[in-house]
Amino acid sequence: MDGGDWAIRLTAFLAFAGYVLALAGCAGRTRRAGPSGSGWWALGLAAFMAHLTCAFQFEHGWSHARALAATAAQTAEITGVNTGVGLYLNYVFALGWTGDAAWRRLAKRSHESRPAWVGAALHGFMAFMWLNATVVFGSPWGQAAGWAAVIGLGGWFALQRGRAL
Repeated sequence: MDGGDWAIRLTAFLAFAGYVLALAGCAGRTRRAGPSGSGWWALGLAAFMAHLTCAFQFEHGWSHARALAATAAQTAEITGVNTGVGLYLNYVFALGWTGDAAWRRLAKRSHESRPAWVGAALHGFMAFMWLNATVVFGSPWGQAAGWAAVIGLGGWFALQRGRAL
């Protein structure tokens, strides 16, 4: 594994860690005090943007077509379906995370009073993407980290919810 591969993997790990730590930090708090207000949220976003940059620099040569072909090949290898839609979902993921962080930063009151379904849709989509990135498409270490996060956060949120009742 060369330096580019390490950079891609390290930034992916840091982004995932920032996401998980942000969610863990908001467990048990009110709905309005979600993860988008935490420093972990911002760190995870910065690491994710670094991950995209590293992937395009070291793996795809700044070519969308190469990234699309590589995504389609990897998806076909894992699922049997030859599609590059996952690349576009990654773009949506980046825009969603960036938009949420910017909304929180630029219009905190509006962000805090947003309808619950907006936050639920964002975090549902993000959780789906992270589950795919770690458990479905990840290395064995990524799969272990993904399952640990799912089980750990799921247990933590269930415990917090049980205490609130």
